[in-house]
Amino acid sequence: MIYRYAAAIDTCDWVLLDGRFTPDAAIRMSVAGRYPSPADYREKAKATLATLDATHHVFSNVRVAVEGDRASAHSYYQAQHARNELAPDSLLMIGGWVEDEFARVGGHWLITSRKGTAVWFDGNHAVLGLDVVPGANPSAPR
Repeated sequence: MIYRYAAAIDTCDWVLLDGRFTPDAAIRMSVAGRYPSPADYREKAKATLATLDATHHVFSNVRVAVEGDRASAHSYYQAQHARNELAPDSLLMIGGWVEDEFARVGGHWLITSRKGTAVWFDGNHAVLGLDVVPGANPSAPR
């Protein structure tokens, strides 16, 4: 589920992205904002990704706990963002973690809640139009 999300975002496959979430999933991403539904998040992602030439999301260190038809996961991520028109400073890398809640629906695991926390930034903040500087995010919990 987590890896399919990354593939959906990096390939702008909106059908694949829609299939990752329950219709009422709450999404809170420290960089991208809060969204009451996956449809709202998808529209923000479409608009943001349209300004970029490429993204590359990598998830690792995934820890999953399953209880019946519910599960939770904590994973680390690194997300590279490229906007060629800003060359030679065309890249912004963001690292952090994601906390997901899942439910088994119709035999498939779907995300019911996603909370992403950006912990560090490296590169040009203008790639995403963010007001951040390279280094650790002082507001990220430790």
